[in-house]
Amino acid sequence: MNRSALCQHPSGVALIIVLWAVSLIATAMLGLAVLMQRQIGQEVAALQNARAMLVAESGIQMVLNPALLPEDVDVASQQLSERLQEGWKVGKETVPIKFSIRAEDMKGEAGKLNINALLLGNKETARAILQNLFARWEVNLTTSSALIDALIDWVDPDPLSTGSNSATEENVRNGPFEKIEELENVLGWAEMAKEAREGGKGVDAIKKFTVFGTGKLSLRSADQDVIEAWLGLGQGGAQAFVQARPGQDGVLGTADDLINPSMMTPTYAGWEERVSTEEEDLWRVTSTGSVGGATRKVVAIISRKTNPPQVRARWTDEESP
Repeated sequence: MNRSALCQHPSGVALIIVLWAVSLIATAMLGLAVLMQRQIGQEVAALQNARAMLVAESGIQMVLNPALLPEDVDVASQQLSERLQEGWKVGKETVPIKFSIRAEDMKGEAGKLNINALLLGNKETARAILQNLFARWEVNLTTSSALIDALIDWVDPDPLSTGSNSATEENVRNGPFEKIEELENVLGWAEMAKEAREGGKGVDAIKKFTVFGTGKLSLRSADQDVIEAWLGLGQGGAQAFVQARPGQDGVLGTADDLINPSMMTPTYAGWEERVSTEEEDLWRVTSTGSVGGATRKVVAIISRKTNPPQVRARWTDEESP
């Protein structure tokens, strides 16, 4: 019965087969369209990311101009953005371009504690400075003491634990820090950083240290807590100095900065040998470039006293589009 019915309506069966085939083709084409759209979107995003990186790199090149001063970077970056905006188009449409280096994005690197110079010098001096600094950040004494032991064990060449915890000699470099981010690998750092961040001053601990420079602390750019810990001053001992330091324009790192160490009261002789009041050489510059929906950052350590200025180190700090 069924076979006879099918034979009587061959056109109906053919129509069903054709519709089924069309449905399969349509589904395949839809999937291909989605795949192609996704691939095009990825290629556009990759192109925008690459362009954003080039825009950020152009800022680093701008700062390599020895005539550019920190107080001029706001105006200079605005002018550079406008020039870049004029030349970047897709067809007839202008792609949104933004470039930024602000005065606060040019910071003297010597205003941070050189962790290698500190730990490889006199151990008792290093312990006193770090203990003083961590206490200002409201870090628990037990936490800070254990971390200082681990920091010393990280850089010293011997296999002996400084404190009672033998774990401080596990997975250590036994040599100087190569990158400041390595601090996060030191036993006890995470706990200290958490306590500092959650304390009343909300300190981002890793931003207080560097692996660049001679080891002298620059009074031109160092934070108040770092100055006080470095020189063994009491709480607020550098407050008047830091408040007066930016000069009349209120911007640190400009020509009218007032560097007057006599406004502080160091508690020991010879403290002048451990600090510098000269114009800084090393600057940490953060350049941000945006193209369309993509944003990228380039961070560079630039020696501005060399002729011509030179990039000592650079890295990227990517932001998701």
